[in-house]
Amino acid sequence: MPDAEKRKTRPTIQAIAEEAGVSRATVSLILANRPEVIRRFRPETVDRVRRIAEEQGYAANLMAISLRSGHPTFYGLILRGRGDARTQPSSWHVQALEGQFLAGAMEASRVLDLYPVLASLDSPEPEAAVQRVRGVLDGGVFGAILRTPPTVLDEPMRRQIELGLPVVIVFPEHPTTCPSNAIDVNNLEVGQIAARLLRDAGRRKWVIVSDDFFWEPIRLRKEGALSVAREAGVEVELLEIPLDVGERGAMAWLTPRLRNMRPDGIYAASSVASVGALHAGLDAGFRIPQEVCLVGCDASFWRAPGWQAITSVDVSWYEAGELAVRKMVELQSRAEFRFENLILPPMVRTGGTCPVNG
Repeated sequence: MPDAEKRKTRPTIQAIAEEAGVSRATVSLILANRPEVIRRFRPETVDRVRRIAEEQGYAANLMAISLRSGHPTFYGLILRGRGDARTQPSSWHVQALEGQFLAGAMEASRVLDLYPVLASLDSPEPEAAVQRVRGVLDGGVFGAILRTPPTVLDEPMRRQIELGLPVVIVFPEHPTTCPSNAIDVNNLEVGQIAARLLRDAGRRKWVIVSDDFFWEPIRLRKEGALSVAREAGVEVELLEIPLDVGERGAMAWLTPRLRNMRPDGIYAASSVASVGALHAGLDAGFRIPQEVCLVGCDASFWRAPGWQAITSVDVSWYEAGELAVRKMVELQSRAEFRFENLILPPMVRTGGTCPVNG
């Protein structure tokens, strides 16, 4: 390419990789200039990539400058997104929970003088999600935080970890197959705590409602609740809202079923199921909590004028966002790429749908 054309073209990781004859990931890692990563490449490869980047003017890129300094400032903050057939991006739980997560991450970033490069995994095509993440990582960030990445990203993210990129996975989709670098909640304990609330309220006929039975955290929450139910000797039935019903159709789907079952206790294992169960219970004619106690999950931020707040077993999404940023920086400063999974404690947030003792 003539020199004049080079000056007119914005330098990119892809252009450097093509001219150097290496992958985009290799260019990104070399330009990150971390000694523990540089040692993994042949000296001639490192020199070639750096020379081509300098010739193309890539050093003028703001991210590249920060990475060459002693204090990298840009990191990837990759959110799950919920624009699928079941929910809408404007749903209350996306706004409330994702907002709390972002607030925690932004506060830690402010204190540490960092800047997130935001991306969303909201895409119906798995390969599109992979490309979106790759674009952020190849852009020169020093680390990455992913909130509930889909299964298709498991292998790519593990490769990035092995290559030395500080990666933090928050609320993994499949906790039992995420051996490191994760921040999560003990979902088994979440279900146990919720079930004990119903037990302590004297409820003997329960319904457990869930809306995403393919998601491992939901399965673990149900297992936890069922273990307490067996110990207490109570009657339990399961209601799984079909995927095609969606958030808006949950109440209509649940109402006749709850009316027929006539439970005195309901545990809803997700935010969507919690609000749907409250609406459906009231629509079925239940007096809550006098006749039927309801315990939800991740539902304490739901608010509607004239409606009771939901007694909910939650985790602090704010704390998760703040902790993720600090853990990523800790990895980078120690030149490490793995950490043992961190488990946040579940907490009970008292509402008007089930009494809480103590």
